[in-house]
Formats: sequence, C-alpha cells, structure tokens
Amino acid sequence: MARTSMAKIATAGATPLDGPLNERVYQTVKWGLIVGDFAPNDAISIRRIAAELGISTMPVREALKRLVSERALTSSANRSFRVADHEPKKISELFFLRSSLEGIATELATTRLTAPQIDRLDELATQMDTDVVQRDANNYLSRNYTFHFTIYTAAGNGELVSVIESLWAQTGPFLAMGVRNVGMTPDWRRKHGEIAEAIRARDAASARAHIEDDISWGTEVFKDVRESSRASD
Repeated sequence: MARTSMAKIATAGATPLDGPLNERVYQTVKWGLIVGDFAPNDAISIRRIAAELGISTMPVREALKRLVSERALTSSANRSFRVADHEPKKISELFFLRSSLEGIATELATTRLTAPQIDRLDELATQMDTDVVQRDANNYLSRNYTFHFTIYTAAGNGELVSVIESLWAQTGPFLAMGVRNVGMTPDWRRKHGEIAEAIRARDAASARAHIEDDISWGTEVFKDVRESSRASD
C-alpha cells in the first residue's frame, strides 16, 4: 500500500498535474513509484485511487495500463495491478542501464548547467546529507530526484530524459527499500557533493564517472536487500 495518500502524492510530485485526467493519474502514480511511496509487489487499488483523487475509475485504469506497458506495474488476468517485483538479477540490470544512460546525460549537461543551477545542486547535496542524519527517507528521495533531474534535463535531449525517468519508476521502490532498510554509507553520502563539484569545474568526464558510481555502487546493496526480504517471507 502507498505510504501516503494519493492526494498528498499528487501535490508533492515534481511534474505539474495538468492535462487529461488519465495523464494526471499517470504522473501521480509514477511519482509515487519514483520516491518509494509504493513497495515492490504492493497492490494498486483502482477504486482507492479514484476515491482519493475524486475521479472516476476509467482514467485510473488507463493510467495504470500505461504504467504496465512501461514495466513499472504488472497486471493479472482479473485486471488487478501490482508494483513490479523483480528478481535481484533484474534489479541489477536496471541499475546498470540507469548508470550508463545517466552517465551520458551528465556528460552532456556538464557544460550547459548554469551557475545558479550548480548552486542548487550544492544546496540539495547538503540538504540530503541532513536528511540522512535525521533519517528522513521521504525528503531524501524527493530531493534525490530533483538533484539528478536538474542535471539530466540540462542535457538537451528530451528522449534520453524520458527513458531515464521510466527506469526511475521501475527502480524507485527498490531504491527506497535500500535507503530505508540499509541506510547510506559515508562514501555514498559524499557522492552528490562530488558530482556538483565536478560539474562546477566543468569536468564532464569526472561528473559522468561520479554519477555512474553513485548509481552502480548501490546495485549489490539493493540485490542484498531484496534477497534478504524474500528469505524472511
């Protein structure tokens, strides 16, 4: 089940909620996946989402079908929906793809980001470190998205950003599980500051390497968390 109501997720999302109802529901549920408001294998209730958002079930069903097509959700013969629950090998593969594509986006963005944007990256890195100290996973995960996509959107390649965001929706529940259950090591906590520093120096190769390390470093951690979780079921 979602950790917060769909209405709260909708108001907290990074994407403005306008346009057709099914698009608004799609963005709301996708944001919940990205920031870990849903866990792997959570059931997604069409009626509950419709009731909390004050809409009919039809746009909800359309939005969930779209997320199934993007592999963030699964559906069964009885037309129920669940958050995708991947095997550890699949989790590793998804984070490998993220690492590769986000490294490319960072290299493209390094010389394009403005000084105020880089200042914002520094600010977010500091805030995220505070979130870790305070064990505030929700704020950490939301700021983590803002940090990374401030960089990626500056790459000037909308298709690349769209693919990356789709992968975030697939991996978000597992990232959140790792952050909440394992925590952040000192090396990992420093990564965002190192990324911002490399971008400020306009060192595209270094920024790319730090981003790739930030994402791929945790792959084994997420696999271990998933395996431990299944062993205790």
